[in-house]
Amino acid sequence: MLSATKARSGLTEKLINRLEALFTDNRLVLISSFIIGLCAHAFMLTNKIPYGDDLVAMFDKGATTVSGRYGLELMRLILPDVSMPWIYGILTLLLLSIASCLIVRLFDVRSPVLQILLAGVFVSFPAQAATMNYMFTVVSYAIAITMTICGVWYFAGERKLRWIVSPLLIAFSCSIYQGYFSIASSFCVILMIKALVRGEKSAKDTFFYGLRLLAMLLVSLAVYGVAILVFSQLLNFPLLGEVINEKQGIVMRLAVAYSAYLKTIFSGYFGYVHSLASMLFHLLLIAVTGIVIILRLKPQKELGRWLLTGLCLFLFPLSCYCLYMMADNSYIHSLALYSFASLYVLCICLLDDSGFIRFKDIAALCLALIMCGNIYYANSWYLRNELRFEEVKSLYSSMVTQVISTEGFDENAKLAIIGKAPELVYDMDANFKFDRLLTPSLDIAATDYTQLIISQYLGFDIPFASAEELAVLRNVPELQDMGIYPYENSVQKIGDYIVIKFSE
Repeated sequence: MLSATKARSGLTEKLINRLEALFTDNRLVLISSFIIGLCAHAFMLTNKIPYGDDLVAMFDKGATTVSGRYGLELMRLILPDVSMPWIYGILTLLLLSIASCLIVRLFDVRSPVLQILLAGVFVSFPAQAATMNYMFTVVSYAIAITMTICGVWYFAGERKLRWIVSPLLIAFSCSIYQGYFSIASSFCVILMIKALVRGEKSAKDTFFYGLRLLAMLLVSLAVYGVAILVFSQLLNFPLLGEVINEKQGIVMRLAVAYSAYLKTIFSGYFGYVHSLASMLFHLLLIAVTGIVIILRLKPQKELGRWLLTGLCLFLFPLSCYCLYMMADNSYIHSLALYSFASLYVLCICLLDDSGFIRFKDIAALCLALIMCGNIYYANSWYLRNELRFEEVKSLYSSMVTQVISTEGFDENAKLAIIGKAPELVYDMDANFKFDRLLTPSLDIAATDYTQLIISQYLGFDIPFASAEELAVLRNVPELQDMGIYPYENSVQKIGDYIVIKFSE
């Protein structure tokens, strides 16, 4: 009995020592990424701002298995389907901080300044600001990102059972959110470029190394695909039917992927490069990295290395936006292409151990300014959404007041809303000068959310007319004489219904 207790005590002590060692080795990245994450996202953590799907799915994750995200459905067993900004926000930042540590380890970034900047641009990246709007799934998404990066890190380290562990990690990450597969693919291309430019491997060895990385990615997709087939059979309905890109040929998909990447840089597409200044910093960062690549390859007079490096650099944008090769364009948005942040990883790992101090300083300055821009952008995005929701709540508060004061209002009345919601007066995008993040949800001002806002946020318990009842009401003569909300006679009682006429 005593020996068993001593054994448990020894194991506990070893675990504590191991955790202490891990924290000591990674504390700079952990702490800096968490603090920068708070600077970018604390607004969202301390406010409850519903946005689209988050409002609809206040207590439900919505479409999961049917869209191929069976892992997101399984996460219900761990994370309740409720939107808790502070708890889920903190967990998300912790997971992203761990992911930042894995990236630093994977690409062997040694400069403390570049470690901080890498963590900062990764955790403050605008795609994360978009993801924070879906607070009910944000931790699951952070788990998926971390698993994807962990899968590549585990395989690149040539660890035991890597052909099993890495594909399982990446496949399960895809089952939570398929978009993060592009992070894995872009990181694999960066590993090849790093090996070539730093002279870690010969061109031949790097080529075969790339084939192994590609095989690992294909095995991951195969594992994910098998799981999709299993769930499809168990649930007896087709999965991913509308998501797969069947409209475009290979050439067109390639053209769309590359044009989308260029648009992201030059036109602020997806909101990642969100101003003229940001575009200039990105271009300067790319130019500096390109010069360093040439200067580092110049002494290595090996044609194969030059050609393979050029091929990898050409494929890098495609690896970041490889979703265009698989998914329908309409399903690709800001959340799905977090992999654009791989550009910063590429630049940092190539500049880190180079002797070109001035170029490294210029790149560090660009990254610092991009990071500051991301922090400002995230806070602007959250403020925009809060102001929009406050305006929507004000609209519905005034509307409910009129409903209650309508003559004939009683406990038997039903609320019937006819037409589309009125246009909100405040021009949000005119007052927030940045490219909006492309997200799949509807604006909360849409009529789709009227019942939810009234029921959940105004606490007004009243039954709503069904679709069939609304169809009947639209043909009632009294409706034609009503005004358009918010003007006179726009709220009236017709039979058992309190009718609000939003439009003809």
